[in-house]
Amino acid sequence: MNKKFEKSRRKILREEYEQTKPIDLKAWEEAMLENHSYYDIDILEKANKKTNEGIKYWEERYANASGNMGKWYCQIRINRLKKKLKHYEN
Repeated sequence: MNKKFEKSRRKILREEYEQTKPIDLKAWEEAMLENHSYYDIDILEKANKKTNEGIKYWEERYANASGNMGKWYCQIRINRLKKKLKHYEN
């Protein structure tokens, strides 16, 4: 009984939110980015910290690799890690 009540309550809240959300979302998003861009950068740096460390490690290993196969393997690892980086979405 509680689950049905909770679902209906959430549905009502969602509908109310849809009716009251800002009309000009683009302007609102731009204002938010202007005011809090430093905060977003901190979040991205924190999210990408481990991935950046991995990229740095494999780039050092790539520089010290002796043969083509070693460099090839390191480059594959670097490319995979760079795909995992989180970025701003335009």
